[in-house]
Amino acid sequence: MYRNRKIFLVVGLLALICIIFNRCINSKAGNDPRGPLYAGSASCIGCHKDVAGSYAHTNHFKTSGKPVDSILEKNFNTAGHISYYTDGSMVTLEKTREYIYQVHLKNGNRLHAEKIDFAIGSGEKAQTYAYWKDGQLLQLPLTFFAGIRSWTNSPGYPTDQAFYDRVILSRCFECHASFVEKTDVQAGSLQLSEKLAEQTIVPGIDCERCHGAAAEHVAYQQKNPSVKEAKFITSIKSLTRKQQLDLCSTCHSGNDLDVQRTLFAFQPGDTLANYYFPHFGEGKPNPDVHGKQMQLLQQSKCFAGSQMTCGTCHNTHVAENDPKIFVAKCMSCHQSSKHAVQQQTAVKNCIDCHMPLQASKALDFNNGKERKRIPYLLRTHRIGVYLESVK
Repeated sequence: MYRNRKIFLVVGLLALICIIFNRCINSKAGNDPRGPLYAGSASCIGCHKDVAGSYAHTNHFKTSGKPVDSILEKNFNTAGHISYYTDGSMVTLEKTREYIYQVHLKNGNRLHAEKIDFAIGSGEKAQTYAYWKDGQLLQLPLTFFAGIRSWTNSPGYPTDQAFYDRVILSRCFECHASFVEKTDVQAGSLQLSEKLAEQTIVPGIDCERCHGAAAEHVAYQQKNPSVKEAKFITSIKSLTRKQQLDLCSTCHSGNDLDVQRTLFAFQPGDTLANYYFPHFGEGKPNPDVHGKQMQLLQQSKCFAGSQMTCGTCHNTHVAENDPKIFVAKCMSCHQSSKHAVQQQTAVKNCIDCHMPLQASKALDFNNGKERKRIPYLLRTHRIGVYLESVK
């Protein structure tokens, strides 16, 4: 009798373990690729519908992902989707029922063709494209440049031949996505490369990239809907000025420093310097307008003489495309300035004068065959007086 009871208990315990294990597997299958601490941005919509809906239209949210068919179709129909090279070949777009390809042709012969699998960049300034091959994401030769409403040879690519082989590394995703899992692989006797797990990509900059892992927050608020104070989540306003600047700097201070650990691990409130290897010496005196917004801002008198942060001028939850928004931000601090008031009355745009568009030194386009450089103009974040803007 005792033996039968013991067998029954063992069988029951094994059955319970199987049920728990099965639930764990099923639960894991639905989890965010970053792990059980993350809830995924979709979980934010229930309580933050308006903010989530607004944020979905921002450049941060749209900075990477699978190509949007309507946008790609619109760009495909734009004139000038051919790039010519000095070797006599060209790359053009080719559309099938399901996909759009970038095709390399020479003397009527089809040399190489890859379909567009992934888009990087929101498209406001430009959008470059890539394709998957053996666990690696490789950049395609044509990029859509919104500034001239045309397709061009991708930034930094050679003018003498079409190039399909530039690997897009996880370091790029650290500023253009919220997560991707990578595996280092041997690429040679003394060289390492990496493979990316496509299914783990969390495209764009999502809610948890800036506010931190939210699974505990979501669980608590769902169980306690009457509690209006947000628990277990980071409010940007709760951070110190330095912490706020470090958070934005993870993507807006460039990618030319060597990281000790992935920036995907950065949580709001962390110290960014702890993620980089020590850097000795002065920074470059003229930071580039592409990706160096923080260094440029820190050189500004406005920044040095105040407690301003990026959030002083930017509402990251809203697509800010109207210069009037930023003029109003300027005037909130410069109402006592006779010059500022006069220029506003004259319907002048203080942004264009004191934060003019400048050509990037690190990133530019070319049209291939003519080797003509097409400058990539971006807004400088060094707020100052620019003589070339004075009329």
